[in-house]
Amino acid sequence: MTQMDERIRVKKGADLLAKYRYLEIQIVELMGGWVESIPEADVKISFGRQMYQDIVHADVIGRRLPELKARQARYHSIAPSDDFVKLLEKIWHAESTLHRLVALYRVLKSGLVEALTGHLSLIALPEDEPSERILRSIIEAERDDITWAEGVISKLIEEAPEQKDEVNRWQNELQKAWDDCGGLIAKGKDPGTYSFKKEFGYSKHPARDERWTIIDNAEEYSEKNWTFETNEGKLHLLHDLLNSEFITVERTGRILAEFPDLPWAMRIDMARQSWDEARHAEIIQRRLEELGGSVGMYPVNFWGWEMDVNRPDPLERLALSNMTFERESSKHVRDWIAKAKNSGDTESVRVLEYILADEVTHVQYGLHWVDELTKHDPERRKRVLAYPKMLLDEEHPVGVRFEETIKKK
Repeated sequence: MTQMDERIRVKKGADLLAKYRYLEIQIVELMGGWVESIPEADVKISFGRQMYQDIVHADVIGRRLPELKARQARYHSIAPSDDFVKLLEKIWHAESTLHRLVALYRVLKSGLVEALTGHLSLIALPEDEPSERILRSIIEAERDDITWAEGVISKLIEEAPEQKDEVNRWQNELQKAWDDCGGLIAKGKDPGTYSFKKEFGYSKHPARDERWTIIDNAEEYSEKNWTFETNEGKLHLLHDLLNSEFITVERTGRILAEFPDLPWAMRIDMARQSWDEARHAEIIQRRLEELGGSVGMYPVNFWGWEMDVNRPDPLERLALSNMTFERESSKHVRDWIAKAKNSGDTESVRVLEYILADEVTHVQYGLHWVDELTKHDPERRKRVLAYPKMLLDEEHPVGVRFEETIKKK
């Protein structure tokens, strides 16, 4: 058989793309489900960025599929085999950051790159040039992610060398399972029918590293009472905002992992928000340090977290986090911008203006999806829109105001 005979034809190409899309979506959900329980700030930020990157990969592949005559719903994503899904289930239950990173980058993302590279070597050109461009772009991005992860893995092992043998055993175990099930290609195996639900227990608050001090009683928390007119006030308020940005990466990640059946466009919006908030965390930390501050210099509080992420209806979460908290945050940031302008702090103005532009968009995400998903369900709409006010009428922590968050249409 010649190389030309082996080139991938339309049906086979669509089948493979659907499997790649399945894995990209699963990777998004793994990161989204893990991010709240990972204490390392740099990993949280990178997961926030990569959730959006990987869902965009899945979206681009999804747009290519109908062009290859794969229009049926089953082509949205194809699990390679039952054993492949069981491997993902095993990875989902990994507990430590180190074990998760090894599974995600040394096994899943490395396996994805290997499969895509093999696909490229057999792609028909110029016939399937659109697929070639998609695969090359994904390979480049995933290789960058793997390089980043190797640096973090090496650092974590250096800090805890006693884990090295256990991590190697874990990697070998997962790699064997990958090889035994035929990996993403799953040659000779039928697409899987096995599935598992990513379960979550009750969440008290997200994980933070040893730099942070957590105040459990919201009534003792007074950070929001500071003003942006003094350098000390800026430090307090930016530090509080930094924690809030991490919280929103964690909230959106949780929605992506816990509710896989939400509309695809909504999932893209949630992943985009996670990327925005991860970028915000980076730039706020940079500005905080430029002003003489540091991460963890003041205590933080997670008021609202329990009432948000433990609600069974994701729209109630959006009503509270996006339509209420994000809206309140936008008001505070506008005030800070005005005060920074008055004092000539042009650098803070520039940073805060970009943050504000994103936050206004996040409020619109909440408004749009609550409206869209309840327009034929008035009882659900009433319950969802009543939830933030009911909560804030009962508990009203320092610095939080509530105003009506949605206008009658």
